Amino acid sequence: MAITSRALQKKLERVQKLESNVTFQFSLISKLMDQDAQALLTDTPLNLTAYRLMKTVETFESISIADLSRHMVTDNAQISRVATDLGHKGLVEFRADPKSKRRKLVALSNDGRGLMAELAPRFAERRMAVERLLGEDTIAELHESFAKLVEHFSE
Repeated sequence: MAITSRALQKKLERVQKLESNVTFQFSLISKLMDQDAQALLTDTPLNLTAYRLMKTVETFESISIADLSRHMVTDNAQISRVATDLGHKGLVEFRADPKSKRRKLVALSNDGRGLMAELAPRFAERRMAVERLLGEDTIAELHESFAKLVEHFSE
């Protein structure tokens, strides 16, 4: 069956309609960025959620499951499962929270810190490539726009 110019035009109009929807664009870019990030982790024992958890722990040095969940906008159960798995792999440690006996804090183990140090150049290069592509002004505008979107969708 031959594809007519009319059929191609109709398909193009439909694609253009999707691409004009900003939330569709965000979703598409998010998925592409996730795929790109996962490719940087292929030779490690981490999936993307585990990497993000470890990056968040690294940033805060030690953090509770509940706080991880809030920062990662993911439910406590999934964060707990991922953290437990990382604990079994020797990449994170659990410590008692001196402020609350009921809470455990998650911290990177020595092996976890080593793995994150090994991964840092990969993700730094990725970030720099995006910054080169978009430029300083666009990056600053994006940060402003993202802050507005977070505020809007957090309400």
